[in-house]
Amino acid sequence: MEKRKLISLRAVLLGYLVQTAVSCIVAAVLWVLLFFLCIDSGWLLPANRAARVSNEAVQNILPYRTAKTFDPAELDPLCRYVLIDAEGNTVLATNMDSSHLQKAMREWTGDLRWEIGYEQYYLRARLQDGTVCLLQFDYAVPYADPTLRDTLPDVQTMHLILGIFLLVGVVAWSTHRSCAFLRRETARLTEVSRQVAEKKGIEDIDFTGAKVREYDEALRALQLMGEELTDSLQAQWEMEHRQRESIIQLSHKLKTPLTVIQGNAELLAEDEGMTGEQKAQLDAILRSTGETRNYLTRIRAEVQTPLKYKQRPQQQPPRRVVFSTRRGGCVVLENVTACWPSGSGCGCGGPASRWRGRSRRRWG
Repeated sequence: MEKRKLISLRAVLLGYLVQTAVSCIVAAVLWVLLFFLCIDSGWLLPANRAARVSNEAVQNILPYRTAKTFDPAELDPLCRYVLIDAEGNTVLATNMDSSHLQKAMREWTGDLRWEIGYEQYYLRARLQDGTVCLLQFDYAVPYADPTLRDTLPDVQTMHLILGIFLLVGVVAWSTHRSCAFLRRETARLTEVSRQVAEKKGIEDIDFTGAKVREYDEALRALQLMGEELTDSLQAQWEMEHRQRESIIQLSHKLKTPLTVIQGNAELLAEDEGMTGEQKAQLDAILRSTGETRNYLTRIRAEVQTPLKYKQRPQQQPPRRVVFSTRRGGCVVLENVTACWPSGSGCGCGGPASRWRGRSRRRWG
């Protein structure tokens, strides 16, 4: 028989961890490559795009403008601006929302605070009339389409959320794959256990097929247990078979004396000289022999049925009839000796017409 290569349960769990880790790394690398592919294809803009256009505006546009000639359309949409008068007290114009404007004014006044989220960067440009333009921008990858920038969350947040879902899917796939393998091994073990519990023939059960060493050892233990169970059942069957044979032989041996007893009792019943008490005792003898015969018949029918390993309720045995060997025309029943009314002596110490028990009684 070819020896199969088995793996341990520890190796299965370690393989699951390695498989999950490698799958997550591959998925993360592919996800990052997809991110850069979107940038190269023009769907997304580089992270330094806002800084570059802001520098161009500070160097080439804003120094040549005044507060009156300032045109927001000349600035890139990635630039957020705020115009502050020469005294630095009044906001003349801005395209920022309240949150970004509040951060810009703290930058202007020098009130710096640590905040959660993207860090904003600032450039200052003084216009020809002394007005200050404060430009605010982020080092972040934006959507190329302005409509998407106004509709969807920022690219980094979307990329992070989708990446987390991707990793969760990879872990779920790896877990499902490993669980399916262990489920097949467990199903094999469960099926063999069921067959052993049903006392199926040990030669009809396939104890092979396990790929995990621990499962294979469990199957071998079940095989050993099944063999011992088969040997135990075989020994029990042989013992019960011997008991049944003994009971059948004993019933055959009891059948002949019962026939003799019944025959003698029926002959005695033909005697018209019996008293009422003697007739009652004779009826008891006939009734007891009949019950005993029926009981033996039920015993034989019971032992001739197929073996069933279960207890049966105990039955109340009929009244016992104790007899001894026949001496001439004499049979001993329930401590009562009945003699043939044939006139021949039976050796019981009295004439043939005598009825004898513990205390001797005569007929008539």
